[in-house]
Amino acid sequence: MEDRAVPFGRPAPDPPGSWGVPALLLGAELKIERGTLTQRQVLQRTRVKVSTSVYSRIENGEMRIDKPAVVEVLLDALGVRPGPRRAQLLQLAHDASAEGWANSVRTRSRAAYREAVPDSMLRLTSLEEWAARQVIIDTNVIPGVLQIPRYREVVTGRTLLASQRRLADRIIEVRGLRADRFARRLPRSTFFVQRGALYADFGEPRMMVDQLSVLLRHVDEERSPVAVRVIAAENPLALQVTSLIRLSFERGSFAAPDVIYTEAGGRAEFHRGPIAGEAADSDYLDYQDLSDSVIRQAPGPVPSRELVAEALDWHRARL
Repeated sequence: MEDRAVPFGRPAPDPPGSWGVPALLLGAELKIERGTLTQRQVLQRTRVKVSTSVYSRIENGEMRIDKPAVVEVLLDALGVRPGPRRAQLLQLAHDASAEGWANSVRTRSRAAYREAVPDSMLRLTSLEEWAARQVIIDTNVIPGVLQIPRYREVVTGRTLLASQRRLADRIIEVRGLRADRFARRLPRSTFFVQRGALYADFGEPRMMVDQLSVLLRHVDEERSPVAVRVIAAENPLALQVTSLIRLSFERGSFAAPDVIYTEAGGRAEFHRGPIAGEAADSDYLDYQDLSDSVIRQAPGPVPSRELVAEALDWHRARL
């Protein structure tokens, strides 16, 4: 194939080592290099044992490249000769080997933390490290990175699947670490919260007063990059998701496509926007339309503040 420039460059300032975006771009470029060949045909050209499932995950940007040498073998099989493009792809593979903070937590003790830090969280948190802009939509609870510790404990205990309850303490710990990372970085973020979540009755009105007071501070802080909007419509979502996060990255030389993360029924999925010359995935477009629809329907900052304040007064009256 022609020597094609990889649309990749680091935002300023550089985030701590995290593999999410380099892996995303590497996978997209490897898919372009593969052309009409099947993944199996490519693997048949190599002497190194790489399963089709691993190859598929690499192309989809789903995993950290813990062994960059594997990518070098794949480039040989794809016929990518030494030169600028091969060097760029190998640099992406190297960058995609950075562990990221969630990987570090997971490997503290495999038995204790592996189940508490699923693959979906490894990828989401690594992408978040690169995000310049986020749209977060939650339909049932206050979004995770805005939760106060007590709210996080209660909500996690109430929402975990039965098979996960034995991991509750570790999951709460990891979610707290994620919230701390967000608070230190504070990328431009808009949180859309279902109005009903503001009135959730967990039997702890003091906790809800404290939690909604935090939301109100975000609303009132004019210089904060964090905005809060209340979803006031009764049925604003055309698709059944409990959480949607739309991540955007720096433009210019850093041309990573948007990524949309969704949760529904305990299942987490990622949907990547198209890169140059690539058709957009239909699921991605559906979720893009969904998030655009929520953004259009939600009240602005002043009505949203009033809705949060009303809910706060309601909980205070229950003390």
